[in-house]
Amino acid sequence: MIFDLDLWSLQILGIQHLAGRFIIGLGFPYNAFWNSPALGKLWFRSKRRRYQSALDYLKLLKEEEPHRKIYVSGHSLGGGLAHLVASELQLPAVTLSAPGVVETAGLLGLEPLELQDLTVNVIPDRDPIPANSGKQGGVTVPIPCIVGEAPECHRVFNTICMLLKQCGDPIQRNIPCNFCPMEADHHHSCEQ
Repeated sequence: MIFDLDLWSLQILGIQHLAGRFIIGLGFPYNAFWNSPALGKLWFRSKRRRYQSALDYLKLLKEEEPHRKIYVSGHSLGGGLAHLVASELQLPAVTLSAPGVVETAGLLGLEPLELQDLTVNVIPDRDPIPANSGKQGGVTVPIPCIVGEAPECHRVFNTICMLLKQCGDPIQRNIPCNFCPMEADHHHSCEQ
């Protein structure tokens, strides 16, 4: 949660959008700090340390195994970080319910347009995180939410269950009981 607030609070809380509408001090917009090439962006770029270990690991992996095809993935904050790492290292990312990273990528000094060709984000309907966290940078794949309530639409288990339901599972894996709560009553091996 601390990483979420550190990297995405300006977008999630709407501060960056609203800041330009308010005048502070000598009449300079508060937003000028965050969008200035020198001050706001220099300070925000230091936040790359939030995912530096993943970046270092993947750089090393690319050097040691240049023939290997590497994908990055994650859910929620992990998905947002996967998008940022994908942009920095030119790797494809497939994520679930990642927040919008266009504004964050720009503040970090990355090129947000690169996300378009690198990232795919699977987003359930009514998932509050991708819907309220800023502009998505890559391809988004909307899917129905398996449950009715918005906060539950963000749970990775519900997303995976919906993907399995929509796409099927050709090898018909045995899914643990209560992994997909909405499907538990149809799961003949689960005790009621």
